[in-house]
Formats: sequence, C-alpha cells, structure tokens
Amino acid sequence: MKPLILGTAGHIDHGKTTLVKALTGIDTDRLEEEKKRGISIELGFAQFELPSGQKLGIVDVPGHERFVKNMLAGATGIDIVLLVVAADDSVMPQTEEHLAIVDLLGIKEGVIALTKADLVDEDWLPLVEEEIRGAISKTSLKDAPIVPVSGKTGMGLERLKEVIDEIARNILPRKDKAPFRLPVDRVFTMSGAGTVVTGTLWSGEIHPDDKVHVYPADKEARVRNVQVHGSKEGTAIAGQRVALNLVGLEKDDIERGDVVLAPGFLTPSFMFDGQFKLLESASKELKNRTRVRVHHGTSEVLGRIVLTDREVLKPGETAFVQLRLEQPVIPKYNDNFVIRSYSPVQTIGGGRILDSHPVKFRLAQKDDFTHRCEIFLIGESVDVIRLYLTEAAGFMTEKQLWVRSELDEESAREGLGALKESGEVFVMTIDKSDNYILKSKFDGHIKAFEAFLNDNFKKNPLNPWMSKQLVRSQLFDWMSDKEFDAFVATAMASGKVVVDKAQVAHAKAQVTVGAEDEKLIERLTKAIVDGAYGPPETTWLAKEFGVDQKKLNSLADLLTREHKFVRIAPNMYFEAALIEKAKSDIKSNFSGKQISPSDVRQLFDTSRKYVIPLLNYFDMTGVTRRVGDSRIVR
Repeated sequence: MKPLILGTAGHIDHGKTTLVKALTGIDTDRLEEEKKRGISIELGFAQFELPSGQKLGIVDVPGHERFVKNMLAGATGIDIVLLVVAADDSVMPQTEEHLAIVDLLGIKEGVIALTKADLVDEDWLPLVEEEIRGAISKTSLKDAPIVPVSGKTGMGLERLKEVIDEIARNILPRKDKAPFRLPVDRVFTMSGAGTVVTGTLWSGEIHPDDKVHVYPADKEARVRNVQVHGSKEGTAIAGQRVALNLVGLEKDDIERGDVVLAPGFLTPSFMFDGQFKLLESASKELKNRTRVRVHHGTSEVLGRIVLTDREVLKPGETAFVQLRLEQPVIPKYNDNFVIRSYSPVQTIGGGRILDSHPVKFRLAQKDDFTHRCEIFLIGESVDVIRLYLTEAAGFMTEKQLWVRSELDEESAREGLGALKESGEVFVMTIDKSDNYILKSKFDGHIKAFEAFLNDNFKKNPLNPWMSKQLVRSQLFDWMSDKEFDAFVATAMASGKVVVDKAQVAHAKAQVTVGAEDEKLIERLTKAIVDGAYGPPETTWLAKEFGVDQKKLNSLADLLTREHKFVRIAPNMYFEAALIEKAKSDIKSNFSGKQISPSDVRQLFDTSRKYVIPLLNYFDMTGVTRRVGDSRIVR
C-alpha cells in the first residue's frame, strides 16, 4: 500500500474534528484548552483505514483565523484534502482562505464534505452545493466531489469513505528518490527516550541508527527509533507520518519549522527565486520590497518580496520574484510556498521555488534573471543541467550537479546524458572520478592556457618553460591542484603542451639561439666548468661579460634543461657532470656515515658559500638527509 496523507481544511466550527472522530474514532483535540473551548488550536493526528484496506495518515488542522499559521504547517505534504463546509453556514472566510492555501500548495486531489447536512432541509443542500462549486471553480479542487454528511448521525459517512478510497486508488506512488527530508511540525520529550520530532516525510527513507542533520539549527543527531502511526518500524518512507526519537539533541535545540535531513543534501538559504501569484482576492496591490510572512514547509519567516520586472503587482497577476528572508529556510527546487501579509495577517499569494540558492538580484541583470527563471519553470532537465554547467566556476561531478540542480537523481542523470550525447560536455577524470564541464568552456580554457604560455615565450624567447604552480595561481586559481594536474595532462595528451616535471611549455615553442648567444653560451660554459666546485655566480658574470643578468640566467637555464648545468641556488650553477661526480665521491667516502659541512668543504676543496647550497641540493635529491647541522649519507 502506498503511504498517503489526508489533511482537513475549512472554517472554524464547521465540524472538521467531529468528522475525523466519526471516521476514525479518534479525537484529534489533544490539548485541555481545545476541549475546554471546543475549538482546535493545534494540529491533530489520526490514522484512517479505508474499505479497501488502504491506510491514511490524517492531519486535522485548526480553522480559526488566528491559527492559519498552524494550518499551513499541517497542510504541508498532504496528498488528499478533506475540505469541510457546514451546510448551515456555507462558504465562510476561512473556507476561502484555506481553499486558497490548498490551491497555492498545489494539492490537486480532494473531496468536499458538506457537514451538518442533517440540520438543514433537503431543498437547502443544492443551494449550498452551488455556492461551493462557485468558490472552487478556479482552484485545483474545481472537480472535487461534494458529499453531504453528518458527524453526529453518521449520515453519508460510508459514501464519503468510498469517495476517499477511490481518490486514494488513483493517486500514483511518489517517485521522489531524493534523500530523506522531514519538515518538523511537533517537538516533545518522552521519559526515558528523550527528544521526539514528528512530521510528514517529504522524500526518501529513514531508519533507526541513521545519522541526520537538523537545519537551520545546524545540529547533528542519530535516530534511535522510528515510529509510523505509533508503531515502531525499521523503515519509514516518503508520504508517511513519522515520529523520530533523536539522540544528541535537546528539546530546545529544535522547533517547528526546522527540517531533519540526510547529511549533505540541502542547506539553509536566506534567499530564493520563484514564480509568485498574487491572489485575485488580495485586498490590495503588492508593492516592490514589501515585508511579508513566508511559509515554506512547516516554517514561517519574515522577509521581503522583490519584484524583478515591475514596481507593483496587481491582484491576479503572476511574476518572477526573489524572496529575501530574515531567517534561513531549507528550500528546494519546485517546492511550494505561501505568502501572507505582514499586517493585517492574510494569505495573499504563493508559488513555486525555482532557485533555492540564487545570487542577489540586480536590476542590470533583469533579462538574465528572467531567462533563468523561465528555464527552471519549464523544468527540462537538459536545460537545467546546461545552465548550472554554464554558471559553474569549474568542473562538476554528477553528484554535484544533482545536488545543486535539486532535480531528482534520475532526471539529473538524464539531462547530463543528453548533453554528453550531443557533445556539449567534456568529461575529465579527476582523482578517479568523472568531472564535467561544457566543451565550449573547456576549449576556451585550453586556448587561454596556450595563449598564456605563448605570451611568456615571446617575453622569454630563450625559456618557454613556466612553473605549473605559477600558471595555476595566475590563470586558473579556481582549480584545485588535482584539477589542474588533470587539466594539464589532458592538454598534454592532445598535443597542446609539453611537461617536464613541475614545468610546462607550449608544444610548438622552439628556442632559437643566435650567433651572439652561442658565443655567450661558450663563455658561460667555460666559466662554470673552470670554476669547478667554486663557480662564479651569474650576477658577477653578467657584469664581467657586460650583458643583462636576466638574459644570462635564461641561457644558464637553457643549459640546465639540456642537462649540461645544474642550478643549486638562485644565480648559482654547477656543471652537471661535476654534480654526478660529487654524488659518487660523497657516497664512496661517507656512505652510511654522518658528515658535516666541514667534511664536504675539505673533500671538494671549496668554501662554505658553495658547500651549504650543495648539501641542500643533495638533501632535496635524496643523496643526504639532514640531522641538525650535519647530514647522513643515504
């Protein structure tokens, strides 16, 4: 049996709680004050078994205008609405407001119970039904059946059960495979158990011992027990009324409006973009940046509604808006929200969330904002995934795309698959994981990479090589080291660049040495070779030769890349063959022994000025290992 929730709606004193008791035998008024005053103040809960054996969780909501906030918390997540209208009162203000809320929340399945039918003449019922039909004609319940009933006498109850049963049979099972999400509508403590939260599970599954995150309190907890309709269960699934016994949380750590989530799924946001409709019944037009009450899930927060294409929204009009909130909520793409005016408090509209974590709207970006919202509104997965790849600073994994887009996992995979099939995305393996980027963006990065290396080569014609870290920091600082290594490897595999250890160069860069430079190389080589273990530094040689030091260093670096020189310190180069001889001499004379700089100075008959850089170089290349001021020859 698929899990389903039935929620009541309707004006105060129209018999919602009485009807629920007649159907289930359960009095949903739990509070002493409710029983004393004869009105529902808080949410009530019951379980209802239909003739077919289908079980429904029932959420009974208060009907008084002062408790619409509580009604909204209960209406979230319901599958079927039972709109209650008293035959002797007909449609009343809270009937209309609850009906508007049901419509704004996108609840399409429901039945109207015409209660207290035993108190009026039979001729009166058709007139009330006609008035109800007029009230629901422009809502999601326009085709809902109307069943006259009496909670006192039992009149029409069997027919009402049959109608609800038929509606339940025709509702398709939920397909939301997202991780679990539970908006909290009640918090209490139980002796010996601790903190318990209840709510309607919006998505996913939850089990005992699962780790959960509570937002926006940002607390972690563990599920000790899971109950569904008062019975301990090993699993609770989307669509069920659930009670969770949480370990690691005090009662004061959590309240109605918070959300219990799978870790790493959704995060709090102080803003969201959406499509908003101002009700035709709204008493006045809505001005830009009006302060409002925002209802999402079981939460109510204050915020301002930013109209992005006009200064005033008239009753009945729809617009793309940005909600800026004074406290965070946990929004998700395609969630519904309801807006009530700040004062006097009335339901004035609502809509769908299109982007749960947007950037702050700027008037200069109005066209881009509208375009984004239109993409989200249509909801084609390929367009949504393409948009997020377009906006991404770098590479994204399939999971990152799924989490950011907030599509269901299957839709996100389908959208990405379509982009791969069309060749619009480039796939790069980073740390054994496939990462995606739009091919047009990737090609642009490759061109920028080539241009950067070419520009460096033009400035340094004797040295096309650049440090990979320098390139990353100056051109691709948004890439991690692993991402950049994979990017360079991809560019190298395509023949765009060449790599030598920690350096990179354009593949087509060719160093050309002129006649004058050849003569300078001969003089430089002779000076370094003749210097043996005390070679002159390039700073001194540049002055001696009367040439620019930068150019001389470029020639020395060129000889280093040709493995003729070894640079052991800035401006200090040794003959490569001599360095190899030095390694051999150190190992043959001191293998496994501890040596001092003085030992090396005597071995090579040189000064401390050269010994320390030599030893540092040998430390780096693994010939020696430093221990205090001495070295151990490996």
